[in-house]
Amino acid sequence: MFGWRKRIGYISPTVIEVLPYEFYRFAPEGIGLVGVTCGIDDWRPEEFDKGLAQVKTAAAYLGSRSVDYVIHGGGPLVVARGKGYEEQIVGDIETASGKPATTGVRSAMEALRHMGSKKVAIASPYPPGHNASMSNYLASFGFEMVAAEGTSLPFKDLQKQPPHEIYAFAAGVAARAPDCDTIYLPCPQWQGAQVVEQLEQDTGKIVIAYTHANFFCAFRALGIGAPIRGHGKLLASLAR
Repeated sequence: MFGWRKRIGYISPTVIEVLPYEFYRFAPEGIGLVGVTCGIDDWRPEEFDKGLAQVKTAAAYLGSRSVDYVIHGGGPLVVARGKGYEEQIVGDIETASGKPATTGVRSAMEALRHMGSKKVAIASPYPPGHNASMSNYLASFGFEMVAAEGTSLPFKDLQKQPPHEIYAFAAGVAARAPDCDTIYLPCPQWQGAQVVEQLEQDTGKIVIAYTHANFFCAFRALGIGAPIRGHGKLLASLAR
């Protein structure tokens, strides 16, 4: 039966398409995904504002649907509001939904700390400005950012880049940043989670995908410790 074990709510800034496909590739049996979207349309700041304005209402609705945990997606939206906003939005979601929650950039930092990451390289689909903002945000929390590169995909084409191209791009970033110990792949609309295991094997680096980080935090908070193999070291660490 769907979600018989736990139901995880997800607030997406835009359409929800790649994320559930990747989620059900690694989620343990009985864990269901319950998503809502805020329908933003592009990278403009006013679109970010529109998405963030809907978060409390979306969180309250997910709470009414009896989810056990709420994830807010959309790292660039939160990063654009400045350091500390990740805690504010999580507090707003928890108050509105009555459930524990996280947001993408906070999950990323928790995952990086859990894996002992110190020197981080970002490989993303974002334009240069968003890469710089994400890099600066992580640096403000003590991570040494050694690279931040993006493929500058149009907003509505994020899902179109195939995994083999993402692998090649991220492997190139790793080669150009040999001092990094971790590669971070942000964005749930990008099919990055599918290449984590192979990238780790071939580069010798820790690789953390946005989607994996979010659900790692959710699973850990909910006490879900089933072994997850074939999707990288972060998710495998839940079995310890």
